[in-house]
Amino acid sequence: MRAPCVIVLLVLGCMVVAAAALSLGPAGWRAPWALDDVLLELRAPRVLLAAIVGASLALAGAVMQTLLHNDLADPYLLGVSGGASAGAVASLALWPALPPGPAAALGAAGAVTAVRSVARGPHDPTRLVLAGVAVGSLLAGATGLVLVLAPADRLLRSATYWLFGGLGTPHWPALILPLVLLLSVAAWMRVRAERLDRLALGQDVAASLGVDVVRLRREALAASVALTAAAVAVGGLVGFVGLIAPHAARRSVGDGHRRFVLVAALAGATLVMAADAIARVAFAPREVPVGLVTAALGGPFFLWQLERGAR
Repeated sequence: MRAPCVIVLLVLGCMVVAAAALSLGPAGWRAPWALDDVLLELRAPRVLLAAIVGASLALAGAVMQTLLHNDLADPYLLGVSGGASAGAVASLALWPALPPGPAAALGAAGAVTAVRSVARGPHDPTRLVLAGVAVGSLLAGATGLVLVLAPADRLLRSATYWLFGGLGTPHWPALILPLVLLLSVAAWMRVRAERLDRLALGQDVAASLGVDVVRLRREALAASVALTAAAVAVGGLVGFVGLIAPHAARRSVGDGHRRFVLVAALAGATLVMAADAIARVAFAPREVPVGLVTAALGGPFFLWQLERGAR
């Protein structure tokens, strides 16, 4: 009965946080059921975007932790953050009138492609991690160089806001693609839950149980990268969610992917919605990037989880 109770509590918590996020903002309190322009055109798409980004990063982190057999892996481990940063900063520098999201997604995908080439495929977790660290460091250095040499202060401000997870003011059509991708990957993970459970036991064990390990790892890596790139494209670099949410879900309901995936997605969505509400109202009328809030909330929580596990 533990898993159903956790899921019910998370669903209720997610609904409460969503209602609070809809009600609060710099423009004053609004009833969640109000149908005015502030709620429908500003807050509702922003709250939904926060939920999509949080759930996407949580699922991407869950896949990455299974793929690399490491509970401390996160979606940005394989150079995704470095590639996304380089793409976004290049876009802001060369085409300031365009949103940086598409270039960030392309940069993230390019970085992972380079990591796979260096590691010679997705089959060796250690080589993947080392290649990801190397490629990510190179791209982060290139991003820093562009920012240091940038002649315009506006570029620095825009890039800094995006690099720490600026959700901005999204429009409804911009949410369609990341939402469809999130639902598709969630369905894929549910269908392959048993095979992912076997993969978590090790490649040799999974192969002996009839799993096509090479194909499954390739699909899992593609799913994680696609989710992360989509989340980065619409929400910037929101840190800690892809590490905290799956880690907490695994401790709550165990390693079974059929339950674990749903709990991780709900936890990620709730965390980012709560962090975004805090980012919008805590320093009003100014707004801080949501990634700073997730780091402030996630860091102590993760340390508490580690201390709890040690005891």
